[in-house]
Amino acid sequence: MTQTTRRDITANEAQTIIKEAATWKGTAYALRGAASVKGVAGDCSGTTFLIYRAAGFPYDYQPSGTFPLYAQRSGLFRLLTAEESAQAGDVLSWPNHMAIYAGSALQKEDATTQRTNASGRSWTQQNDIYTATHPNGAAYMPASLRYWRPDPPKIYRYQTSAP
Repeated sequence: MTQTTRRDITANEAQTIIKEAATWKGTAYALRGAASVKGVAGDCSGTTFLIYRAAGFPYDYQPSGTFPLYAQRSGLFRLLTAEESAQAGDVLSWPNHMAIYAGSALQKEDATTQRTNASGRSWTQQNDIYTATHPNGAAYMPASLRYWRPDPPKIYRYQTSAP
């Protein structure tokens, strides 16, 4: 039996993931898993799975709660260390939620969102992730990791066959 050598996807390869994620913008939230449909409805794990598959980086569908164990066992993802920085295309994983890190690779129209705080003051949010939200929440969209959740995510990078 031959062992397959694996390597991190490059930043250039990851651009296909970000470009595909942008095409899901506006997809309504619904708990659909692998049955998510672009432009119709999807959840965080289903959209991530289908975006990766369409971008040429397939893996077996996993709900967000089981993704970390799958990532560890499958050999298709590598958990980044605390010293490593996320790159566009990485999967961000929290208990029961997933998102795709986009960094500064977002298209110009998705890079910022205008917000207004409770006292009526306007501010510009810098977006760096794509994510599905929650039932009755906003549709699949660019968002800000800084404001998404207070707890830091685990970060996984896809591994592809070398060279």
